[in-house]
Amino acid sequence: MKRVFALIALFMTVAGGARADDAAMILARVDAARNPIDSFVVDVELTSYKGAAVDSTAKFRVYGKGSDRSGVEFLAPATEKGKSLLMLRDAMWIFIPSASRPIRISPLQRLMGQASNGDVARTTFTVDYNATALTEDGGDWRIELGAKDTSVAYSRVVLWVDKESYEPKRADFFVVSGKLIKRASYIEYGRQGGRRTVTAIEIDDLLHPGNRTVMRYANLTARDNAEAMFTKDSLGKW
Repeated sequence: MKRVFALIALFMTVAGGARADDAAMILARVDAARNPIDSFVVDVELTSYKGAAVDSTAKFRVYGKGSDRSGVEFLAPATEKGKSLLMLRDAMWIFIPSASRPIRISPLQRLMGQASNGDVARTTFTVDYNATALTEDGGDWRIELGAKDTSVAYSRVVLWVDKESYEPKRADFFVVSGKLIKRASYIEYGRQGGRRTVTAIEIDDLLHPGNRTVMRYANLTARDNAEAMFTKDSLGKW
């Protein structure tokens, strides 16, 4: 009997490890659909809605390198031009032309509408989260993600991924209290930079139903961004 229990325990350990490997693989493919190029530049347009009416719009240019370095240049409206953001892992700074030095800010702080600074600057799940559970939900994979440390903007994410294409369909974001505050729906895909990638994400504010923001990505291009770009001294000089 002990031998039977030992074999069962061994089977469960191997099966659990395989499932963890499966979740990590799926998550890597999700990130590839959201950010398929290691060093890149992409244009991002945000349109914020209140009900059916457009509330505001803004445009940005995002520079990325690796999985944990990104910079955001403000392009429009004209009143925002000259500003820039820098994100290094979980640390973020904003440069405002009227200020004498970059200011440390939170990735959770709203950039516009329902989109936070981190939503625009960071595009990888694998950097910030560990997959804690993987289940089947109809034609989707449902992955539970737990933050790797307390500095991550959202402590928990539940992600739905198409089982055939491995493309993300929806992500629910929870804060430390356990409250669900935001939902991202991956509503459009297209070809950019020579490959299929996400081109539009709709973000719903679940604390204020009816408020939503659509993020659209265009002109994704491979670009050898210099390491020197991703320093506080470089802010405002791109």
